Amino acid sequence: MTKMKRPYRQRLLDYFPHIILGFAVLFCLTATYYFNQWREAATLNTAYADQSILTYRPSNNNYLEAYSIGYLLAENDKLSAALKAFEIAEATTDPHLKALAKHALGNLHLSGAESNMDDEHGSRRLIARILLARESYKGALRLEPSLYATRFNLERLDRISPDKRGSGSAMIDGYTIGIDPFKQNGRALMKDNTRRGLP
Repeated sequence: MTKMKRPYRQRLLDYFPHIILGFAVLFCLTATYYFNQWREAATLNTAYADQSILTYRPSNNNYLEAYSIGYLLAENDKLSAALKAFEIAEATTDPHLKALAKHALGNLHLSGAESNMDDEHGSRRLIARILLARESYKGALRLEPSLYATRFNLERLDRISPDKRGSGSAMIDGYTIGIDPFKQNGRALMKDNTRRGLP
């Protein structure tokens, strides 16, 4: 029995330096990967802080960078460029970033809808913006139901009437847009709204 154990231990000792070397190589590769990730994040944070990221062209495979660019563009009221950047970010496989990009797209469409509310000829654009914003918010909530800002904006969106001057509601593609004119100043109360911001 001891004769059988000795060769086994001897073989283990013979392979021990190779095992240690393998772990060392694995550790070095992992450390290099995480260092590169940290360096890339630090570079992106610096570019975001000094807004030099706005000089970057959104890349189709760097979704976080595209989201960051879109966020700054939206803050600077460059909405069409921000829309393109968020559409790139929306293609990510990361569900959290995808939900944030959809929320941001919903915000841009909601902003566009609110700017068309007082336009005499903007009711078609308003309805299109409302539908796009609603779908973006619902898509974000499907991915991440805990986004309460998205729920709030979806409820806010449901209170917008295409014509606050009393034309009531319009049915487009199965959606009722607008509210009955007897509701308070063209806005529905939360208890009147059965959807309650759910996706």
